[in-house]
Amino acid sequence: VYELTQEFFQNGKPVCAESQNSVGVFTRDLVRKRIMVDPDDSESTKKLKLSMLQQYLKVCGFFTSVSVESCESSSPSMDEVSLSEFGEWTEIPGAHYVIPEGFMKIVDLLAQDIPSHTICLCKPVRCIHWNYSAQHRDVIGKSSDTRRDDNHNDNNQGHQSDEDPLILGQPIWVECEDEEWIPADHVIVTASLGVLKQNHEMMFSPSLPEDKVLAIEKLGISTTDKIFLEFDEPFWSPECNSIQFVWEDEAQLEQLAYPEELWYKKICSFDVLYPPERYGYMLSGWICGQEALHMERCDDETVAETCTELLRCFTGQETRIQAKRS
Repeated sequence: VYELTQEFFQNGKPVCAESQNSVGVFTRDLVRKRIMVDPDDSESTKKLKLSMLQQYLKVCGFFTSVSVESCESSSPSMDEVSLSEFGEWTEIPGAHYVIPEGFMKIVDLLAQDIPSHTICLCKPVRCIHWNYSAQHRDVIGKSSDTRRDDNHNDNNQGHQSDEDPLILGQPIWVECEDEEWIPADHVIVTASLGVLKQNHEMMFSPSLPEDKVLAIEKLGISTTDKIFLEFDEPFWSPECNSIQFVWEDEAQLEQLAYPEELWYKKICSFDVLYPPERYGYMLSGWICGQEALHMERCDDETVAETCTELLRCFTGQETRIQAKRS
């Protein structure tokens, strides 16, 4: 069924109205039909399979299994994920690699051959005037009045004299919060989707093209959190890779939305982190959507106690499970 969800994008397969262009609706409907018509299953087995389907959709809300690898969907519900675009994901070949010093190390390596005076940090941008939209006469005056004497401006050839006729031909002016205006031929904006949703109307002059605006408004992203539980010793067996939670009372539910006090039911599983020589005895769980926001309002002690009680409930090991508190 997962492979069928890929065909709509990859093969241009038309989406029928019954699916509502939703991965969750399509998958739930198709698998439920297959489960219910199986003549070899008892009613209790069918109920368990339906519950496992809900757990799969919950897992998909965080990551989609692709040949043992996983990718974040970061959607509060698979009912909100587009069926027609779901197959767009491409897994990049090669192994996963953990950077010991964090992602900032990549930035440092990229910047090491760039003269330091050409990099300007901590300089908020108010507006990007593009497509020759700026009033050049006003811009030149502002740029001249606010020109600073530090290395950044001394060596920035983009700040040309008022008499230079080339300044009138700059297609882009970046207006900063400190009133400085910086000319440019090209600007690459890497603001997050959340920032663009909130500020795109004010960030660009003129407004972005309609297709870009529609993409910003229609794309969605949810809160996604990881929960790490550390133990003095493992209560799981050596061959265990994951502890997954299936709730039988969710078998027939259409929407998996939980009240604030039941936020933990959105956690689909805890994965064992290997090797223990590197991580110790550590479990990692995922939670997203509104339930993640509920979790964030709890203190660490409450989260640890809630999650360890969840593990006790599903494993039956009442005494051996106790997460370490840092």
